[in-house]
Amino acid sequence: MQKRTLLPIALTAAALALIGCAKPELAAIPTAPAAVAQAAIAPPTVLPAASAPLPITAATQRVALPIQALPSQEAELTPPAGRSLLDIQPDETLQLLADIPIPRTDFGVRMAFSPSSDVLLHNGAGLLIQRFDLVRNQPLPALTGIEVFSPFTISVSPDGSVIVADDGSQMHIWSSGSGEQLNSLLLPPIGARVTAGFHADEFFFAADTSGNVLVWDPHNWGEIGRFSYPGRIASGVLFPDGKKIALQDQTKSEIAILDLQGIRLGRVPIEGDNDRLLSISPAGDRFLLHVGYGYPTEGVRIIEVETGQTVLDLPLLNFRQFAVSSDWSLLAAVGVQNELRLYRLPGGELLLAQPLGVARTLGVSMSPNGAYLAFYVFKGGDQGAAIQVWGRGSSDP
Repeated sequence: MQKRTLLPIALTAAALALIGCAKPELAAIPTAPAAVAQAAIAPPTVLPAASAPLPITAATQRVALPIQALPSQEAELTPPAGRSLLDIQPDETLQLLADIPIPRTDFGVRMAFSPSSDVLLHNGAGLLIQRFDLVRNQPLPALTGIEVFSPFTISVSPDGSVIVADDGSQMHIWSSGSGEQLNSLLLPPIGARVTAGFHADEFFFAADTSGNVLVWDPHNWGEIGRFSYPGRIASGVLFPDGKKIALQDQTKSEIAILDLQGIRLGRVPIEGDNDRLLSISPAGDRFLLHVGYGYPTEGVRIIEVETGQTVLDLPLLNFRQFAVSSDWSLLAAVGVQNELRLYRLPGGELLLAQPLGVARTLGVSMSPNGAYLAFYVFKGGDQGAAIQVWGRGSSDP
């Protein structure tokens, strides 16, 4: 199972401490009052593009770091037969498939699924990346070599052979087969990473809170481009065509659209200081936003990139954790009362509402094939913390 791109990993609490409201949350949130009607908000608009996208230019510096070449062919990514969460039945509930104990911490735990196998990766032990095989229900050898900070981002190549994670001012690269650390990349020591990932087998990119964007060739890990966009970046997503990047700039209350040379192509105004860009559609024509964080108008909004018009407003008061499937057909949302809801996109049809039975939920991640959900949870009392993986309990629909 493969897919063309890997969705960016969730923002960490450390990074979000610099930029505002955080997901996962760092402090318990009291029970909110009953939801009230969502206030009408005028849809944003997009300014005309300043110029057409340009190709990535040669970098000012290049360091050859040999590594195994990634394949140029990609297989169709499909969930195991009968396991897609999108096909859940009206009388069905999700089952706990794995319960992985980790040290309890209020700092964010990052989770990622391999796009080519049923393997979950996480940094729940601190200066390690641990891996868990969901088919064999057992851990795989951990990835070591992290020295400064637990990673803000964890990325897996489309074929699953390479894993990349940040460590302060470096990006470390491992072979997933051997677990050997292959190389490290130098980063500007300015801001924390907000997004990173592979664009097929063409390049790997990373962006930070200070607006630095860097691009590398994953075949030899030479740097092929970089630019610095002035601003305070809350989040970012790469367009699926690999030609543009969207950076949410809090200083200007907008999503800036840039080519990979840093040329500004357009903007989408952000209505609220507590709104967050979460994802971009596979066609690159829609943004998914978490809007009104902490307000009665809180929810999820889908807007068109070109026009800024709202496609979907989904009120979700006190829901703070979100994950969306690779094909944008399924949205998972978790509230402060630890209830999971699954929605079909783009219409917003509710498929499932189910309590998780934990004391607190601080993060959620969905597998690219739409078969698994992973949650970082506090279990209550002296039971500590865990990463729990949920899914359909049978291979039968």
